[in-house]
Amino acid sequence: MCDTIVALGNMTSDGSVLFGKNSDREPDETQNLWVFQGSHHPNGETVRCTYISIPQVPVTNKIFLCRPFWMWGGEMGVNQHGVAIGNEALFTKEKPERIGLTGMDLVRLALERSGTAAEARDLIIKLIEEHGQGCNCGYRSKLYYMNGFLIADQREAYVLETVKRWWAWKKIDGFWSISNSISLESDFDECSSGLLENAIEKGWCRKRSLFNFRRCYSDRIYTTAAAGRKRQCRTRDLLASNGGNNSIQNFFSILRDHGGSENPNPKKDGITVCMHAANKLIRRSQTVGSLVCMLGREKNIILSTGSSSPCLRPFFPVSIAGADLPKEYKTGGAEYDPSSFWWESEWLHRKSLPFFKAVFNAIRPVIFEYERKMIEEIKQDKDLDIDRYFSNVKDINTQLEDIIEKFSSLKKSGHGAGKKSSRKIRKARGYFYRRYWRKYNRLDGLPER
Repeated sequence: MCDTIVALGNMTSDGSVLFGKNSDREPDETQNLWVFQGSHHPNGETVRCTYISIPQVPVTNKIFLCRPFWMWGGEMGVNQHGVAIGNEALFTKEKPERIGLTGMDLVRLALERSGTAAEARDLIIKLIEEHGQGCNCGYRSKLYYMNGFLIADQREAYVLETVKRWWAWKKIDGFWSISNSISLESDFDECSSGLLENAIEKGWCRKRSLFNFRRCYSDRIYTTAAAGRKRQCRTRDLLASNGGNNSIQNFFSILRDHGGSENPNPKKDGITVCMHAANKLIRRSQTVGSLVCMLGREKNIILSTGSSSPCLRPFFPVSIAGADLPKEYKTGGAEYDPSSFWWESEWLHRKSLPFFKAVFNAIRPVIFEYERKMIEEIKQDKDLDIDRYFSNVKDINTQLEDIIEKFSSLKKSGHGAGKKSSRKIRKARGYFYRRYWRKYNRLDGLPER
């Protein structure tokens, strides 16, 4: 489950285009940051995507990608030309093909091969029509779905939503957001031949004039369970509430949203934009990576948490124009690795869960002050020293660990624990929640507390 947002220059405080996404996937599905250099390729070469190989193009762009560790493609990214793309799982009445390109493959391919948002849109359409989409996109559990995309550059943005090899798109005016629900109804600018005819043939629509993409094709059970429509409405309300003054800070705030709650509770909260896993039936996904981009005419600023739980993590800048990733940044894999930035951050997240509200309220001022200074430097047009910023983020990790240890010590000492009967009630209510996370800790090889 994911959420992707965009605001064009007429809806931002400085005239730049802002793009953001939370990637919600299984809670131990490591999502690494990657920079792939642009290169030339000989004629006749093929590229192996997650499941299939397709012909390679002569030249590929340099790209930044937020990438699940076991996939070829990525959930979201930006290329050297300032094209940003994020994809969303769509659950439809039509079932995905068992072989083809994944939505993540399509994100990477479009970033590598396009110079504008319109080119990326047309390329994804071409690839879907030629190779199809589908395959298992789940990590530990199998998951098949169609794909929607939000595509932006420094001048314009598009929403593209697809079913099998059919599609519809719309050019965005102002702002837009997508989630795990088809967002286009009858308001699309163009659609593929066969999209309307198939709906009429299947009995989902009586005639062309009544066609509504969302109503005709959405699988109501899966779409409702994913709460995609609810989260989409929430992100649009937040974008609209800022009027024409959306900023990087606003985008951070939207991706950290817990439905308006200032005291989030991962155990009890529902399916919100900032997602916390809690069980295998309803809330099995977690925000495992977050991205915000400022796409300007002169330069592009790319910021990411590089980790799960953006409500506990600061964003830091990443540049693909000059330097690559911070020198100290290390990727991770299937199991806990203390040298991996993603795993270091995720372990702190899990250690914070028994006293999440207290940790959240203690670390938030630290994060906000760091981000305030960082954004001020961005506004002053200073060169971004990504290694220094990343070092600051590592320092915040240390502060977060100290805060967690403080509350852990208080809990062990019984300070402020209340009556014994109250402790028993709280313990009983949290049994399945603790059991859920203990299972993942064992699977992931995390150390005992």
